[in-house]
Amino acid sequence: MMEMKVADGMPLYIADAEVERILRAGDLAPVLTRAFLSWREGQVNMQPRFRTDQDGFRLVSMGAVMPALGYAGVKVYSHVAGRLCFRIMLFCTRTGAMLATVEANALTKFRTAACSVLSARRYADPQADTLGLFGLGPVGYEHALQLSRAFPLRRILLCDPRAGETLRAALERDTGVRVALADADAVARQSNIIVTATRSLVPVFDGALLRPGTFVAAVGSCLKHAREVDAVTVARAGVVVLEWPEQTLQDTGDLLLFDDQAALRAKVESLADMLAAGQASAYEPGRIVMYNAVGVALEDIAAASMIYETALEAA
Repeated sequence: MMEMKVADGMPLYIADAEVERILRAGDLAPVLTRAFLSWREGQVNMQPRFRTDQDGFRLVSMGAVMPALGYAGVKVYSHVAGRLCFRIMLFCTRTGAMLATVEANALTKFRTAACSVLSARRYADPQADTLGLFGLGPVGYEHALQLSRAFPLRRILLCDPRAGETLRAALERDTGVRVALADADAVARQSNIIVTATRSLVPVFDGALLRPGTFVAAVGSCLKHAREVDAVTVARAGVVVLEWPEQTLQDTGDLLLFDDQAALRAKVESLADMLAAGQASAYEPGRIVMYNAVGVALEDIAAASMIYETALEAA
């Protein structure tokens, strides 16, 4: 961690374009790992996601205090008519000074994908050659980019009714991996790694079709009534990795609506405990593993701290 200071006596304002440039050239894995391990050791406190709704407008906030990294912050975003606007306010835990306001539209896709990759490196087949992708919005696209660098992918099976030839060709160009449009059944049957990054309220594939050894990252839903994955997928999973089990189990219908809560909780592993177990692969060919993410504040504040430090060095 660099010495805390504020450039020119004023907090920085870091726009999405700069965030994109910094994170595209950097690696979030070390700072995310440190943040989760610090939390596991009792050195981080988090504010869960808090929603306030009125007349079709939703305001959401979540925060984290991380003295071990030297930072605290809050992420705030609005949601109206399907549009989202994200901002992070970053503070120094030593002085209390405000350090920066960070536009977090781009940041969100980077940190979400980076955490999925951390989990996939632990539990997916290290020789995985087929990625199945449901949803080609910014979060899905970023998952394809990061997973194509982490695994020896030879093809990406894309299931998104709104993704035409232009998007398919762009993804193929940016990943260097052959991309084919496919239906949900083909994706479920043929993929080693599956990512669901949609806003679907109902499951997007049939969990009975999954091959043993499949790794599923369900990252699109943080709504109590929405289910991107079905109960069969949850039941078949031997391990369910969650960022913050106490929050995630209550935040997404994927898990909240699962009938056998005792059986589910018995196979839950926190992302922090997974990281503490080491970096060696724990892949088992006969075991399905599911990573379910809703996003937690320490990810945002840790990522914002890296962005801030990089921006300061360049100032």
